[in-house]
Formats: sequence, structure tokens, C-alpha cells
Amino acid sequence: MRRFAEWAGERRGICEALVAMSASGRFGTGPVCDEVQQVLAMVLAAGAEAGDLRSDIDPVDVGGILAGVLCVAGGPDQRAQLDRMLTIVVDGLRSPREAGR
Repeated sequence: MRRFAEWAGERRGICEALVAMSASGRFGTGPVCDEVQQVLAMVLAAGAEAGDLRSDIDPVDVGGILAGVLCVAGGPDQRAQLDRMLTIVVDGLRSPREAGR
């Protein structure tokens, strides 16, 4: 998630795209939305395949969560808050096997 936040911070319009996707309840269309969808789906699938993340996670839900996190704590001077918030998000995404560790 930290890498996703860094990736999003390097691109213009990602936070706005995440907010728009969250508000619509689905991913939109267009290059930014398509890229966000692909990256989130890839990260979540890799985490589930490795057994680190739950396999029932909807990228739309994670996009909405990340929209809030990045809009609240996406600035360079907010890294400590961003790290704390992303830790909470990742803890909620962990597979039951991983959560017990």
C-alpha cells in the first residue's frame, strides 16, 4: 500500500480519480481510472496469491478507502500519518492466516 501511495503521489489526478470512482461505486473509464484499476487489481491479486491478503477484496472498495487516506494524508509533510493509516488499512486486508501472526 505504501508503494501504491507513492505511485499515486507521483501522478496527477489519482486522488481525484479515486474519489470519483468511490462516489460512483465503480471504476470509471479513461486512462487514469483504467490505470488505477489495473494497479489495484494487480496488487490485491498478488497479495491474495501469496496468502498475505484476503481473496474476497473488491478493488473498488480499496480504491474508496485509499481515496480517503490519500486525500487526508497525501502530502509530503503527512508521511507519518499516511504510514499509520496505511498500516490500519493493510491490517484489515490481511488474510485470516496472516492476521494471526
